Amino acid sequence: MKITRAPAVKSQSQVTLVYVGADNCAPCDLWQRNQGSAFRNSAEFNRLAYREVKSPSLLDVLKDENWPADLRSYRQSIGRHAGVPLWLVIADDRLVLQSSGASQWQATVLPKIKSLLH
Repeated sequence: MKITRAPAVKSQSQVTLVYVGADNCAPCDLWQRNQGSAFRNSAEFNRLAYREVKSPSLLDVLKDENWPADLRSYRQSIGRHAGVPLWLVIADDRLVLQSSGASQWQATVLPKIKSLLH
């Protein structure tokens, strides 16, 4: 008698979205109130880990005191002149996308999140 097994089901990646912004950043505030709010009410939001790194000032975005210790290793890939709002998409502890600028949310970040979750 031959026994066949069902193909192994690939477990879904653990996806984390890190939002990086500043209190004195108008585009950040706009994203938080509009697209960010809509995203927090979406089905995708409930399927990932969401973290925020917010600084009091645009000048302090990369400072240690604004970053949780467990996220600091991902900060290394951010250039010193990177803009905010900035998003890091992490899948299985690996940075898979870094994108900044309000227009990049719809163009790059959200499509990447959806592709990782489906």
